[in-house]
Amino acid sequence: MITKSRTLLVVSLSTILAVGLSSCSTEKPGNATPAPTQSNSTSAPNSGAPADVFKELKACDLLEPTTTAKGFASPVEETYESDNGCGARKQGFGFVSLYLVPEAGIDQLSPGQGTKIPTKVGEREAVEIPGDAGKQACTVAIAVTPNARLTASTGLNKGTNEEACALSREIAVAAEPKLPKVS
Repeated sequence: MITKSRTLLVVSLSTILAVGLSSCSTEKPGNATPAPTQSNSTSAPNSGAPADVFKELKACDLLEPTTTAKGFASPVEETYESDNGCGARKQGFGFVSLYLVPEAGIDQLSPGQGTKIPTKVGEREAVEIPGDAGKQACTVAIAVTPNARLTASTGLNKGTNEEACALSREIAVAAEPKLPKVS
């Protein structure tokens, strides 16, 4: 009985497979026509991600001139706020960082423990955030576009928020002329 059932099962499966394969064809009836092509060759592909306004600009290239002159260690790449960040430390003093953030403007910047104070750096809109990371800390952020910014942050081992803001402001002012001009 079991052998008869197996034979019936094998025959049934073979028949189903043969019918299924015979109904498939690699040829389609009709005339072959090429797929339509896009006529506008100058349009950028729509990847869903905004274009990086900073392109080849590197955060460490903007931070290094200010920090080297002040005795900081060589800047190193960081990726906390964006993929284009840089930080430097000075033994016994504190740290500084600079980030180029292509996907969030100054309006999207969280003040942390501080308060955003509107200001200008050069002709650009900016905010200063004393105490953003607690005492002895400050961030200055410059608007490059409504959805892109530079942030310069300082955290001191000793000192005040005002001293931290002075260094963050100095870094931002030095970097601002090198930022892209976007209308």
